[in-house]
Amino acid sequence: MEHATHAQLRLEQMEKRFGPGGPGVGPLSLVLDQGEVLGLQGRNGAGKSTLLKVLAGLYRPDRGTVERPSQWERFTAYVPQEIALYESLSAWDNLRFWGRVYGMPSKILPVRGRWLLEQLDLLDRADDTVGAFSGGMQRRLQLATALMASPQLLLLDEPTAGADPQSVEQILSLLLHLRGQGCTMVLISHHHSELERVCSRIVTLDQGMVVEEQRL
Repeated sequence: MEHATHAQLRLEQMEKRFGPGGPGVGPLSLVLDQGEVLGLQGRNGAGKSTLLKVLAGLYRPDRGTVERPSQWERFTAYVPQEIALYESLSAWDNLRFWGRVYGMPSKILPVRGRWLLEQLDLLDRADDTVGAFSGGMQRRLQLATALMASPQLLLLDEPTAGADPQSVEQILSLLLHLRGQGCTMVLISHHHSELERVCSRIVTLDQGMVVEEQRL
């Protein structure tokens, strides 16, 4: 008999609604394998962000079940569509703050932070106030803050939205690196080309239901 050798996140007939007959997701069943990169696409209001928040544990489903591997609970990072940085602080200070929130050892924090700033071409602006950063730079830094704890599950809601082409390339390149390292990811994007480049599977949502699935 063949036994599973990796973790899975499972949704069984999961449903999340906002008011009787209101918008939401489901009923929806989905399996996310360890090391898989799942892309979510669909029109505005299709339920992509709601589903991502359910996966992140920010929303509780109204019906059905969500089973997360216990080893993922502590090492899950969520990157919202809205910029969530402290604009009055420097890039370094933002990384230090989130590193401490994640409980990182003080000796590892600067090493991890420097590596992320180098990967995202922000090292020369590390001491600058984030409020002076361009939109693309803020997108890059927001990803860096989420990666401080080396997550096993990374949930991304349009991480390249409004970013310049150079920033988009740097973000996607880092996501590809993480895929190569075995990081499990769920990525929302309105750009199919981004999903095709990074993901191993793409799911299309419409009115909270899966209407198409593409394996790459």
